[in-house]
Amino acid sequence: MTHNFYNILHQVSKSKVIDNGDLYAANSLILNSVIEGLKIKRAGIWLLSEDRHAMVCRLLIDQANPHAETPQLYRQDYPRYFAALDQDRAIVAHDAHSDESTSEFSAVYLRPLGITAMLDAPIHHRGEMTGIICCEHQGPTRVWTEDEVAFVSALADLYGRALSAEQRNNYEKQLQRSNEQLEEKVKERTEWLENALRNLTHTQAKLIESEKLASVGRMVSGLAHEINTPLGIAVTSATHCESELKRVHKLYTQGDLAEDDFKQFLLSLTEGIALVSHNLNRAANLVQNFKLTGAIQTSSEEEEFELNNCLDIIIKSLQPLLKQHQLSCHYASDEPIRLNSYPGAIAQIITNLVTNSIHHGFADREQGQINIHVAVQHGQVHLSYSDNGSGIAPEIQDKIFEPFFTTARKTGGSGLGLSIVYNLVTQKLRGKISLESQLGVGATFIMIFPISAAEGVS
Repeated sequence: MTHNFYNILHQVSKSKVIDNGDLYAANSLILNSVIEGLKIKRAGIWLLSEDRHAMVCRLLIDQANPHAETPQLYRQDYPRYFAALDQDRAIVAHDAHSDESTSEFSAVYLRPLGITAMLDAPIHHRGEMTGIICCEHQGPTRVWTEDEVAFVSALADLYGRALSAEQRNNYEKQLQRSNEQLEEKVKERTEWLENALRNLTHTQAKLIESEKLASVGRMVSGLAHEINTPLGIAVTSATHCESELKRVHKLYTQGDLAEDDFKQFLLSLTEGIALVSHNLNRAANLVQNFKLTGAIQTSSEEEEFELNNCLDIIIKSLQPLLKQHQLSCHYASDEPIRLNSYPGAIAQIITNLVTNSIHHGFADREQGQINIHVAVQHGQVHLSYSDNGSGIAPEIQDKIFEPFFTTARKTGGSGLGLSIVYNLVTQKLRGKISLESQLGVGATFIMIFPISAAEGVS
């Protein structure tokens, strides 16, 4: 190969145009290099269709006619030419009018354009022949040399490199577009999830507040029933004392008051007043416990408190409800436990569990027992709540903490009680909860949460 050809190939090979993905610029560089090296005025790059039955010109440079048309070639019109292309070798037509491969173009293409010789070098890309660089000589007959064939073939290989660069560039653009679309979808999905989470959190807060009000309402109803008893006794005793006072006063004004009558009056008045005082104190204690429980129930702030005292107040406030359903509740603790947590959440948990036991565990039973035990193990609170009710069927045990799941829909169950318990334990107290249950034996809920709510359960 001549020194001139080497120089041209070297310049084209190291040009950034070949590898930057701009195929039009690469086409122009390669065709202008062909024209410069072969000293011709017309050259083009033609690519085969996917079915290899047609060829389309990607770029044609005609220095004599810059606006020359580039017709599309079809196999059915030029079978011998396409058959030569199928050989995957350069077509070297010194006399294009008589060469078997190119003579089909003589009348319609070669003579009108004054083309006498053609040199077509195959373009290979990814192991397949995808097109040609077509070199067309106009003028006297020309014999193509081996160096010229090698020169054009080398440029055809560089065009294959440019095709790869274009594909790589297109892939990168597609990847960038895909990434942008993915980022947009992720952004949209994230916004949707954030909105859904906000709505869920808001709904959850409303449900918890609603359940709090419902539990307070149940306690108020039970407390009202419980207070009526000592108040009724106190009113009856006060009425009896008043009646006795009127009777003695009448005897005194009539001068008929005997010493024995007066002694009996003092004894009766003493007993009556003691009965009134005892029952009024009992009612006052109930009201005080209710006030403390109400403060705990409505508290949503983290604070330091003693767990045993908190549970004692909660259980006392639930006594009217437990007594109404003939249930007893036993509470035990190994030692005093100081927490930095949420007493309101603990009150809500115990209240919901008791309510769940009443509505489900003891729905068909006249009597029952609830046991609550608290201990500290490895710096964490272990709170066990168990009843000896009807138990929970194995097939629904993995669903009981799901929102709105209930087996008592017909009797007004909402399916939120245990769901709220789960959320309060896992989110508010930063702990975990598990269930152990057998049909006919009862159910046990085991809650483990940190002494400080700022920490989590390991």
